Amino acid sequence: MFAVSMSKPVAPPEPPPARRFNAPVHPLAAALLVFADNLWMLADWNAVTWWLTIPLSFLSVGVVTVFIQRFLSHDGWGKSLGKGLLLGLLAGVPTSITGTPVGLALLTWAGILRAKGGATLLPVAGEATTAATPPIPIEAQVVSTNPPVPPSVPPAVAPPPPPAAPVPPCRVEPWWVKLALVLLVCGSLLFATKMVIDRMGGFGAQFRQQTITQTFLSALPTLARTPGGTLELATAMSTETLARTDEKTIAWEMINLGKTVSEISVPVTYRYHLNLRDAWRLEVSGNTCLVRAPVIRPSLPPAIHTDKMQKRSDAGWARFDAREQMIELERSLTPRLSAQAGDPRRLALVREECRKTVAEFVRDWLLREDHWGRDRFRSIKVVFADELDAKPELASPVITLR
Repeated sequence: MFAVSMSKPVAPPEPPPARRFNAPVHPLAAALLVFADNLWMLADWNAVTWWLTIPLSFLSVGVVTVFIQRFLSHDGWGKSLGKGLLLGLLAGVPTSITGTPVGLALLTWAGILRAKGGATLLPVAGEATTAATPPIPIEAQVVSTNPPVPPSVPPAVAPPPPPAAPVPPCRVEPWWVKLALVLLVCGSLLFATKMVIDRMGGFGAQFRQQTITQTFLSALPTLARTPGGTLELATAMSTETLARTDEKTIAWEMINLGKTVSEISVPVTYRYHLNLRDAWRLEVSGNTCLVRAPVIRPSLPPAIHTDKMQKRSDAGWARFDAREQMIELERSLTPRLSAQAGDPRRLALVREECRKTVAEFVRDWLLREDHWGRDRFRSIKVVFADELDAKPELASPVITLR
């Protein structure tokens, strides 16, 4: 009787498969979204017609994102199309407050994962790791009356297979090289599109039909008469600029929502007259005729030259009321210019020209009467009714008769 003790090693179980946890969007796609979204801040980009800029922004981001997610992030075609559609819609919104925050958030997410050592390997749910089981000893006892059998010759052991040839490592370009290439390609496409639009001039007009119909409706005018008539004295033309600024803040003025600025620049012609029926008085002192004329009045409303009007609007990052503010500024245009016409400083600019017109009127009309012969006067002075502090004896003659 003899006992044989032997141990049989047990192969360790295979480790459970692991999943790779990456950022939801590749950094190249996020950077492309930020780049295309900030094009809406350029005046040249907004000047292009909207039916071309919105689809171009959508396609330049959406299509490139699909291929980036499919071939760089190894997503399925379904996920790649979904992510490309989402980023393309964000880039197509005609403002820079949608895609830029999302793109920066995705870039930050990817940067945090890269700083921690790249993608994280996570075990598949429902599977737990199992440690390798040590060899289990097996004991057996054999009882035999026969003489011991000599040990057999162990079978020949096959030689181990030769080691496999080393596989050369694949060259992986750094992420910033890929980012630079994508931005270079997209920038080149957008720049080439802008050059084509600038060269062709009417590029947008050739793809659309436009019919302009002008209609002029005239109602019966409301008639008004100035008793005694008026005498137009002088005109003054100047370019007026009206601006309106609206700034908003929230959270006790800690967050500034931006400023909306609307501006209108338009040439305006101001006219001034006096009523002939108002009180006139002529005085004779020696060879001088002193004319006390009525007050100077502005002719309202002033003439606004709309064919030379220029408008400008600038809205803040979170303001969308530029159009409404421009409409309000246009409505206030006539009242504000009418108030400017009667400003004392503007009347002072035209007063001397008005004085000359009154003096010529007296010379050419009133002095033609036989009662007012030329031989009686040598000069004419004019004083208006609103010049209360004027001293006629010290005033210089407006016209000197020969």
